[in-house]
Amino acid sequence: MNPVVHPPGVLMNAGRVEYSRGEFYFYDEGVSPTVADVIMRVDDERLAVGRALGYDLTPANEAFHKAGFGPAGDLWATINGSRMLTALKAPGNLQSRWLTEDIPYGLAAWSKLGAQFGIETPLMRSFVDIGSIVMGFDGWTEGRGPQELGIAGMDIEELKGFLATGVR
Repeated sequence: MNPVVHPPGVLMNAGRVEYSRGEFYFYDEGVSPTVADVIMRVDDERLAVGRALGYDLTPANEAFHKAGFGPAGDLWATINGSRMLTALKAPGNLQSRWLTEDIPYGLAAWSKLGAQFGIETPLMRSFVDIGSIVMGFDGWTEGRGPQELGIAGMDIEELKGFLATGVR
């Protein structure tokens, strides 16, 4: 869930992250109801990519609850009801793995995979683009996508066969 939660949460709180220098409770202060709604809309895109590949993925709010992080409910209620999550501080700066890993290896990879199968991911694309400015490098070219994984151009059946057998 990190790529779904961290980039939107950090980028929507960039000023607070920089100002606080690590004295900022990410989930308690930063994941407000509005930020939680944006996170769930990014998650909707992740779920759509999964559906295109034939997977029924667990929504972020349910995954947080099933992992024992908080009570069942919408994402904000689950996070707000978590003693563990609300005690976690954000990174002290914007050059943390919460962006430098979660954007190129999470959001960008999922967005590229979605594009291969005709799935629109406008929020993921936006966070990769904005995150690239903040990180100072291109989140689209630093990570891995279908090309780097050797699956570019495969249709769903070819991809499933490749994943099952390792043979192209």
